[in-house]
Amino acid sequence: MRQKFIPFLFSATLLFSLGCQTDDEMDEEINKVMCDSSNTTFNQLYTSLITSTDSGNNVSLDLVTHSYTFSVTSNKVICKVGYRSIPAMSTTPYDIEIYDNTSGTVMYSGSHVFSSTITSYVAITPVVIQTGHSYTIKRSQNNYAGNITNTIGRRIASPTLPIVYGDLKITGSSYYGTGGPINNTSIPYIDIVFE
Repeated sequence: MRQKFIPFLFSATLLFSLGCQTDDEMDEEINKVMCDSSNTTFNQLYTSLITSTDSGNNVSLDLVTHSYTFSVTSNKVICKVGYRSIPAMSTTPYDIEIYDNTSGTVMYSGSHVFSSTITSYVAITPVVIQTGHSYTIKRSQNNYAGNITNTIGRRIASPTLPIVYGDLKITGSSYYGTGGPINNTSIPYIDIVFE
């Protein structure tokens, strides 16, 4: 009798604890599963470009804004953005913007602090990305404390654009502000996480 009671007690306790979660807690758990930043399409594309002469950790281009233009082959929702700051800027927010080039609208704009030791991710208001549209994601460092080298960021030298990986197609890049623009020479590491 005791052997049958223990699994029943465990099941009842589990059901009770699940039933005690608020809607917000359940939504957060669902979002963690749906918005997984552990192996993103962008990171896979970026890693696929690493060569013996470019490790992907090339930190350069002292220009305020680093950006790339992209499209998708199936509709997506961006739920997080990932970046790694330089050590001098680890407590200074970067401005992140996602722009729909086709409709001429800003889809997302926000300021975020990122780790300087690893790529860290911030949840954003979900951004719906549609096929047939062109988008640009930008990272700007406008508060560089008078030292233009505080605007540098990670990038990888790119082969001929466009570059396609899975549903993601990178069609161009641009670096500008206090100089430039420098176009289509590399891809900045600004990760986008699809649901």
